[in-house]
Amino acid sequence: DTVIEFMDYFCGFCKKMQPELEELVNEREDVRIIFLQYPIISESSFAISKMVVAANYQGKGFELHHAIFSTQGSLTHEKLQQAIKDSEINEVMLKIDMDRDETEKILHLSSFLAGGVGARGTPALFVNENFSPGYIPKSRIISLLE
Repeated sequence: DTVIEFMDYFCGFCKKMQPELEELVNEREDVRIIFLQYPIISESSFAISKMVVAANYQGKGFELHHAIFSTQGSLTHEKLQQAIKDSEINEVMLKIDMDRDETEKILHLSSFLAGGVGARGTPALFVNENFSPGYIPKSRIISLLE
């Protein structure tokens, strides 16, 4: 079973849903979660999404994703720097990878996909073939998986 979430790092409901999705994947071996960037809230959303995509080149994309969503309160520059440190990311390589054409292409592709499936905001989930716009609780995701 697959859950695909189109998300934005400044989306409060995406942040609320994150630990529930992580719990789900830890509890069930038959479920995988795919997070796709849909940075639509602000320019900062795009910059942070670019950073997480670039962290994937170091194999640290999920670590940074998790660290960002685990921060308490609003995401500040200082908290973002701490998330990068906590994820043990090489910052020089991160900056280089953020400027790669592929990084921006990945973001444009995921945004194009989100728009193509009718996502008008975040979070937007596919639970197997079922599309659910907006936040849905873990219990509802589980019922859609069965």
